[in-house]
Amino acid sequence: MRNLAIICLLFASLFVAPAAFSKEVASANMDGDSAYDKFGSTFGTDINTKGKDFKVSWKAGKGLTFKSGDAFKLSIGTRIQARMDRFEKSDDTQDGTGYEYGTRRFQIALKGYAYSPSIFYKYVFNSDKNGEEIAGGTKEGGLGIEDAFFGYKKGMFKITLGQMKVPFDSEEQTSSSSLEFVDRSAKRHIWERDHGIKIDLTPVKDQVQFTYFFGSGTGGNNTESFFKQSGNTDDHLHAYRAQITPFGKYKFKQGDLKGGDLKVRAGVAYVHWNNLSVNADYEIRNDAGNDFVKGKLDDILDKIELAMENAGMTPAATTDLDVTALTYDFAAKMKGFAYEYNYSKLSGKDSDNSGVGKASTDFYRHQLSYTLPSGLMFGYRYAVMDESTGANSGGDNHIETTYGISKYFAGHNLKIQADYVELVEEKAGKDATDDIIRIQAQLKF
Repeated sequence: MRNLAIICLLFASLFVAPAAFSKEVASANMDGDSAYDKFGSTFGTDINTKGKDFKVSWKAGKGLTFKSGDAFKLSIGTRIQARMDRFEKSDDTQDGTGYEYGTRRFQIALKGYAYSPSIFYKYVFNSDKNGEEIAGGTKEGGLGIEDAFFGYKKGMFKITLGQMKVPFDSEEQTSSSSLEFVDRSAKRHIWERDHGIKIDLTPVKDQVQFTYFFGSGTGGNNTESFFKQSGNTDDHLHAYRAQITPFGKYKFKQGDLKGGDLKVRAGVAYVHWNNLSVNADYEIRNDAGNDFVKGKLDDILDKIELAMENAGMTPAATTDLDVTALTYDFAAKMKGFAYEYNYSKLSGKDSDNSGVGKASTDFYRHQLSYTLPSGLMFGYRYAVMDESTGANSGGDNHIETTYGISKYFAGHNLKIQADYVELVEEKAGKDATDDIIRIQAQLKF
């Protein structure tokens, strides 16, 4: 019954909610109107099936755009990140220096609208690390689908369906093309992407936004059919996010490249992903038998597993696991200065009284930068991950200190970045340090 209620609610949001923002709702029920007319009137949208005034244009970072009035728009863009890493390891078991060079990211993006500017879509192909660890892709590597969604927007209402980012922490919401440093923090909580439906409400334009996301809980591009998950049927993911930008729109882009007036963004988000049937290795059961798979949200389960182990907890052969996460973030920029902070807490506990207990892992990040009018940026980032905050856990922190310098030639669209990262692991009986130098160039068009 609960699932039926959810389906009815989501279905109603497609047809009832948009009507609340249309001035032509009454005409949608007039006798003699065709289904076509009723659809357009109910949604407050003129549905175009033919285009006119076809135009082609290009803009840096937006790609090559084909547009035909209000009927159709397609922007085709791509970006490439070429990168070199030098890393030096020092711990109790190994010492040494190594180098890596490769294409960190290659993306092709298609986005725009169809039939009406209110009906939008986006499709992104991606290849990470020479075909490995693709965001939203398969374990085997290659070219994967990162974003694949479409939706409808009208007034303060917006609904999106497909594969997209889970709306959680600010660092993950920021595109990897818009970072001040070569990459995001190494030890953050990574929710990545999931299939689902997202509803955004913006009661105060460019200032207040509320978001709800209902996800499958299987992650992006998961090959497991939900019809096979008879042993794990109640594992849907729910995410809630609220944010305010009191001085106007504040995009998820790091740094203050334009040197404008004060802008502020503050947000909070919560995720619950409950009643997961997992084995002793924290792998999710994918059918009624003994086969298990972690899927594309495995980073979260890996961190839960580590937190449990560091706290001295051992799961049973099968355990019903509840996963929750909380984050809050703050960002401000003005006159070339930019500051960001975010904190997140990830928790896991048994929900079937199996005696496993509860453990959590905490993460926080401070980030400060200054960008000169010439496009030269200097930045500093300090991040800490406490792998386990369980009652029996000892000191197990990862401390990441990053110093960066970037040169922007055309904003984030054309830039060269370099940073130095010191990653220190503090753990009972083990101390390790990684010193990393990274240089990366990005071309986006």
